Amino acid sequence: MYESKFMHRVLELSQQGMQNGHGGPFGCVIVKDGVVVGEAHNEVLSSNDPTAHAELLAVRRASAKLKTFNLRGCELYTNGAPCCMCMSSMLWARVDRVYYVLSMDDSRAIGLGDEPFYEELARPLDQRQIIPMIQEPELREKARTVYELWVKKPDKIQF
Repeated sequence: MYESKFMHRVLELSQQGMQNGHGGPFGCVIVKDGVVVGEAHNEVLSSNDPTAHAELLAVRRASAKLKTFNLRGCELYTNGAPCCMCMSSMLWARVDRVYYVLSMDDSRAIGLGDEPFYEELARPLDQRQIIPMIQEPELREKARTVYELWVKKPDKIQF
């Protein structure tokens, strides 16, 4: 259930990180059972890590705190509509719900739109343009062997 206090914290984080030169104006809070279990602001510039988006960092921190890769039962608060990388991390983490304030159009208006990335991901692998994807079949059988070992691994944990 949405609680504005968590979005207020998101806005504090987004402004703090941006003003301190850590990255863009984005913040994120992850909540489970009414308690913050992970929070972050964008740290792309301070860490020189293009994946250090607020949502991704908050997912990592919440997972570490809860000692699980599965964030079912958690809600994520963020100020901007998530980019495709952050959205993917939320899907992999199995976050229950995402609350956001600003749209992709709002992000695009300040020069931070990522529609080209969403468009690229919608293309079949062999039609990608930003980063060409080239399938190399030479070691296919050897690579499949590793997959087959995974399928047969008796103590694997499915994620």
